[in-house]
Amino acid sequence: FFPITFVLLLIAITSYIGYNISKGITYIFNRIYCEKIDLENIDLKKVYTFEEFEYINNQLKTRTIQLNGKPVNLFEYKNGKLIPMPQTPYAREKVVAEIVRQLGNWNFETHQNGGVTSSQGGFDFNVGGQRTIRAPDVSFTPKQTDRGLNALQNWTFQGQPFTPIFVVEVDFIESEAQFQVFDDRFRNEIFAQGTSVELGFLVSISQDNNGQLVGTIHSWKWYENSNAVRHYEHGWRNMDTRVGGREILPGFELNVRMIEESISQQDSGSSSSDDDNTSFSCPKCTKTFTNNHRFMKHFQMEHALKRRT
Repeated sequence: FFPITFVLLLIAITSYIGYNISKGITYIFNRIYCEKIDLENIDLKKVYTFEEFEYINNQLKTRTIQLNGKPVNLFEYKNGKLIPMPQTPYAREKVVAEIVRQLGNWNFETHQNGGVTSSQGGFDFNVGGQRTIRAPDVSFTPKQTDRGLNALQNWTFQGQPFTPIFVVEVDFIESEAQFQVFDDRFRNEIFAQGTSVELGFLVSISQDNNGQLVGTIHSWKWYENSNAVRHYEHGWRNMDTRVGGREILPGFELNVRMIEESISQQDSGSSSSDDDNTSFSCPKCTKTFTNNHRFMKHFQMEHALKRRT
């Protein structure tokens, strides 16, 4: 019995050491190979390995390169090809930040406990068995998915692929050809078979030559009963998150007025009206206030969000 146990133990130890040596050699080889990549001369026609894709994006966390005259510090990945993500204009990024704020507040205030990400948060949509890394401008992943992720899924792209249930892209659509690019992406990638996405918004917003806001919202919705994705074009209005009467994000509504406020260069109102020294009491406790913002913060933290014991 003892010799057999010893032999089995020896085999296990040898296999473990051999596996780690192999892993270490692979890591060193990939590292040396990746370091030969010339970041100043990225070839978008070349097929890159997934390790090269990860290496390039890691390097671009601390530097920016120029492609076709546009600054780039992030790539998406599809069928071995790098897809540059040029830096976005200031106003457009403010729109993204406002949508993230609204979605994050809803997530926190309604105790959804899911995950909200912005355009640096990438997902492996794994389209047709091919790794397709996309980074939506805004996304929401529900609690049941978020809490079940392991370290590989959370911190790398090496784990089992997962996707959000809601995504938002922000851009300005000026032609039918531009719209077709997004329509194809939503239908064939974001809503591809095997993904979890149920609803997607495209917020198209900019200014005309007279400085007037020009905006519209497109939505793509997945209907389970017909297994079909349908597109709708809306005016510039608040958007709920219902699909066929079913709540995707219960109680969440995208507020376009707040988006307008986020990019407006006009003052929304005098801040002095908020501090008129008129004292008022919190309806839930005895604390008094003379400032609406402080009251709202108090009410949120002490009453609306405080965990029940």
